[in-house]
Amino acid sequence: MDPVVRMQELAAQVLEHRRRYYVLDAPSVSDAEYDALERELRALEAAHPSLADPNSPTQRVGAPPLESFLKARHRTPMLSLDNAYSEAELREWEARVRKGLLGKRPLFAAELKVDGLSLSLRYENGQLVEAITRGDGETGEVATENAKTITDIPVVLPKDAPERLEVRGEVFLSRRRWEELNQQRDARGEARFANPRNAASGTMKLLDSRIVAERRLQFLPWQILGAGDHAKAMQQLSTWGFAAMPRKLAGDLEAMLAFIDAQREGRLKLPFDTDGVVIKVVELALQERLGTTDRVPRWAIAFKYPALQATTLVRGITWQVGRSGKLTPVAELEAVAVAGSIVRRATLHNANELERLGVRVGCRVFIEKGGDVIPKVVAVVPGSLPEAAGSETVPTSCPVCGGAVAKDYDTEVAIRCQNPECPAKLEARFLHLGSRVALDIEGLGDALAEQLVASGRFAHPWEVFELLADASQGVAFLAGLERMAEKSAQNVLAGLAAARTKPLARWIHALGIPFVGAKTAELLAEVFPSLPELWLAEEGHLMAVEEVGPKVAAALRTFVQQHPDLPDRLTRMGIAPAPPAPKEPSALPLAGQVAVVTGTLPSLSREEAEALLKGLGAKVTSAISAKTTLLVAGEKAGSKLSKAQAMGIPVQDEAWLLSLR
Repeated sequence: MDPVVRMQELAAQVLEHRRRYYVLDAPSVSDAEYDALERELRALEAAHPSLADPNSPTQRVGAPPLESFLKARHRTPMLSLDNAYSEAELREWEARVRKGLLGKRPLFAAELKVDGLSLSLRYENGQLVEAITRGDGETGEVATENAKTITDIPVVLPKDAPERLEVRGEVFLSRRRWEELNQQRDARGEARFANPRNAASGTMKLLDSRIVAERRLQFLPWQILGAGDHAKAMQQLSTWGFAAMPRKLAGDLEAMLAFIDAQREGRLKLPFDTDGVVIKVVELALQERLGTTDRVPRWAIAFKYPALQATTLVRGITWQVGRSGKLTPVAELEAVAVAGSIVRRATLHNANELERLGVRVGCRVFIEKGGDVIPKVVAVVPGSLPEAAGSETVPTSCPVCGGAVAKDYDTEVAIRCQNPECPAKLEARFLHLGSRVALDIEGLGDALAEQLVASGRFAHPWEVFELLADASQGVAFLAGLERMAEKSAQNVLAGLAAARTKPLARWIHALGIPFVGAKTAELLAEVFPSLPELWLAEEGHLMAVEEVGPKVAAALRTFVQQHPDLPDRLTRMGIAPAPPAPKEPSALPLAGQVAVVTGTLPSLSREEAEALLKGLGAKVTSAISAKTTLLVAGEKAGSKLSKAQAMGIPVQDEAWLLSLR
């Protein structure tokens, strides 16, 4: 093959695989396969240096360091945007737009607002000649050499592009790359990047573009300056080699509101950070009629979601004891709003993480929720550590009962209270029993769990069901607790009564067996349809169940040995868990299949896809293993797709799955 043609093919493949890995978070080849493509391209370029394309992805390694950045004025100012935080504010903005257009209803376009650094790219005769950061909106810094290292920015445009073109967009860092960089900085003892935006902004300010190239920044466009139709212009950019973000092109305000609602949760699954949605009038002529203020365009507005990250003060560090006895450090925070809720506490996970982050009482920290429900500390705000701050002390005894603490395994990071009668462990087990993922018992929250333990009446959480033996006495006992009225006591007893026949899988999970989560409990219930059968199962039989390995099987057998008569005790308390519904697997199309679902499917949620697979006779697990026979994959499938392909496991999509119904 002609070496030039092969180099062009390889360059296109390398760029596409980089985009799939860093932008879509959905690699279609293994790391080894990608490395082989890049090595072949580099080898060909080395063998034919005169034929090598200077714009090849392998050539974007940066130029020698600059002494300083030059300043340049924007030919058209890069204005800010007005913000809206509610539907009502968006409707008020639309009313102002219609008033400015004398009642005309314009078409709008909406696109995600990437949380990064704005950049303006100027092309002449198809060549990138200048890249200017936003700066103060009037004047920015010339960062052309840095921009050329970003593989999402075409250095040369196709022949159908206009002679002069200015493209504006956002430079950002993917969350995956941000985590990789922070791991490297941890290893070097350097301060962590608090978030991807700070990392991207700091990177673009580096004078050495060779370091910029190593950081692997990315770029998403949001405007062609002077385009007559914004929606068509954005589609055109995708054909010229620019990446495209989730967007809604050309619709009324109702369509834009629907897009905002769809992205409220959907954006959390993207591989990059977003903080809102920008809505724009599509037609340039209407934009010009509406005009701008000295600060913002009247024809565009940013709808902002509740912040996913905030900074706040660490007032203290406490150690929380979980149902397994695990001691977890928790940052006690000055109250701050994050993602629509007030946060006062954030987990620090374990002693190693506490030390790695360097969190100390009196410092300020970045906290975030993102796609997680539980807030977490991301990094310490640089320069905020108190001068006298020392190391945080890891407890040598349980902070609740004073019992000894130790690691259960040499390889384990966590330390655990070794006292089997620790009240904190029992309280956490009560909370787990009544949680939504277990038996979902109304009223069994923190306050009641604490008082049930303090009463001294219960050694194990399931003993609370003994209150049902005599309803009047049960109500009297509960109503006698602090802040528990008779009506509340009756509601708790009603919740307990309803829980007695909850599905067996929920009961297995609710018992608090170490390492047995909701998914494992469900798989166990399918094989052992009653608690007595599960109690009689030997380790070998347990390990034949999907996702049950030696560690889980051993923990299960230990729990059974500690509570040998538990099934009988539960039966005497009127507890009769509902067994899984009987199936005729041989008659179902996916009988005998072991399936995994990964990525984002077009119309089905993960839970809906798994339920459909089960209804078709398949067993569903969460991880790829030697027993897996089927992978159902959607967008952003990630490493599970690569692993399945490497193992020769059949991969199907949502359309195939729906066709089996």
